[in-house]
Parts: sequence; structure tokens; C-alpha cells
Amino acid sequence: MKRWTQHLLLGLLLSTPPLALAVDTQASGDSARPSPAPDAEGTLRAFSGPVLGTAPGTLFVTGPSGASIPIRVTHQTRIAGETVPRDQDIETYLRENLKPGRSVRVQFDVRPFSDGTPQNVASTVEPKTSREPPSP
Repeated sequence: MKRWTQHLLLGLLLSTPPLALAVDTQASGDSARPSPAPDAEGTLRAFSGPVLGTAPGTLFVTGPSGASIPIRVTHQTRIAGETVPRDQDIETYLRENLKPGRSVRVQFDVRPFSDGTPQNVASTVEPKTSREPPSP
């Protein structure tokens, strides 16, 4: 089994509640760690990591601790500055625009499901540009 598949399965099986991701890690100075910033609805969280894969309405990203973090993507989520077109399936859009292994920065907040369990809902997903050396 490929490594990213193992991480995806491990993250799904052993994922901690999304609220555990909200730890304050600003003291470490690591910009790839979650960092809270104020938002009109509460606290907006952010982290960077490579994409592991997609599922219907969900983007799986490797978090700062190496675990797979499921991030719910809606038609209101801004991906590279644009929202997902209403007439297009979210999973298809994610597969076309965010290939596994691509590094992204995700901003999200934690919202409860109707049954009270928390979920990570993305507000923005920004693909990082690859830094290729200039050609001679």
C-alpha cells in the first residue's frame, strides 16, 4: 500500500477531534503550525501541508503533526481565490485542481454537525506555488 494511502487511512481511523488542532503553537515560531486569528464567527485556524487525497466534499491534508486532517470544502470555500462553481461537483473540482502531494495552506474554522460533533470547514485553500530554479 502506498504511503499516502496509509496516512489517509490512519488519519481517518485515529483522527482526534478537530478541536484538538486549536492548540496555540505561536511560541514555537513554526509557521506551518496552526495559528488562530480572529474571525467574525469565532476563531479561524490555519496550517500548511501536502494534499493526501479527496472524498466527496472533503480534502485530506497532512497536518503539522503528520496526521491526516479532514477539511470539509463547500461551494463557499475559496480555492486559489475562486469559489467552486455551483454546477460542478466539489470532489471533481478538488481532484482537478489539488493533486495529491501538492502543498496547500488551509484556513478553516471548527463548526458542529447537527448531532454536535465538530468538523473542520475550510474558508480558503491556497495552493503554494512551486519554487523551481530559474532556467539558465
